[in-house]
Amino acid sequence: MTTLVTGGNGWLPSHVVRRLARRGELVVSFDLMEPDELLREMLGDAVARVVFERGDVTDRAALAEAAARHSVTNIVHASAITPRFDREQREPARIIEVNLGGTVNALEVARTLPEFRRFVQISSGAVFGETPGVAVLDETAPANSMNLYGITKLAGERVALRYAALFGLDVVAVRPSNVYGPMERPTPGYAGATQLREMLRVYAAGQPILVNTLDGPYLDWTFAEDVAEGVERAWAIDALPHRLYLLSGERQFSIGDVLRLWSELLPDLQYRLVPETEANVAFVDEPRGPRPSSARARTDLGWQAATPPEIGMRAYLDWIIRHGPQ
Repeated sequence: MTTLVTGGNGWLPSHVVRRLARRGELVVSFDLMEPDELLREMLGDAVARVVFERGDVTDRAALAEAAARHSVTNIVHASAITPRFDREQREPARIIEVNLGGTVNALEVARTLPEFRRFVQISSGAVFGETPGVAVLDETAPANSMNLYGITKLAGERVALRYAALFGLDVVAVRPSNVYGPMERPTPGYAGATQLREMLRVYAAGQPILVNTLDGPYLDWTFAEDVAEGVERAWAIDALPHRLYLLSGERQFSIGDVLRLWSELLPDLQYRLVPETEANVAFVDEPRGPRPSSARARTDLGWQAATPPEIGMRAYLDWIIRHGPQ
């Protein structure tokens, strides 16, 4: 079999590419970004089973040609723009074209391929948005995102599932939660940074991290390699009883939880609670939200986020120390 991963040179997708290649799959990484030394180092020996194709998911003809030439039998569709507010204002049409139009293109290509097996749509926990009155965040919770990223991810997910019904495609969608881990860096679709990387930029500059709260936002930080394993299982397991899975570590971490753990792992790291006007990394002090649940993934995929926070954060911090916070 051959699997094509759109956006495969990016942060989370590169972990998926490595997992599939390590199990013997030939993987075609279709991406606007050329592979660099960071990616090749991360892939290690698995790079021998990866073919890099430079292309844009908005170019259906190029995507179809690459898929046909490599006799692709599976597609993991991960390509997307993850914009901050300023990019959302500057490029709304481009975001919709890539995130939703790219999904349609990948689905159209999939249904032309002989012996096609499965289409895995990488959606996002961002589809939920604000969920007042919801106690548990799972696949049945309402999706209320109001930004273009969450809206297009939800639309792409639903379009993919509709294609499954219309054309008999085997489609599985996964919603990763708040991911952390090695390979978080700027790409054509990702120019921002998680709250974690923003704080580590301050640390890398040799300054104390000054924050205005040690409470919210409470986020379910989940190690990238664990999330990639969940994607791999959604790709691998036949005859799944559901078509949508939330991939979350389930535990919610405050800013204080993260900083206390980091200070144990990095004895020279310093942080202080200060007024918002003095913070070098400011946060919105939000209450704890609904409890994320990956019960369906545990039951159907046999998956749960298995990496303890101290192990995952150690790997993330080591990568940041070696390569800088990008």
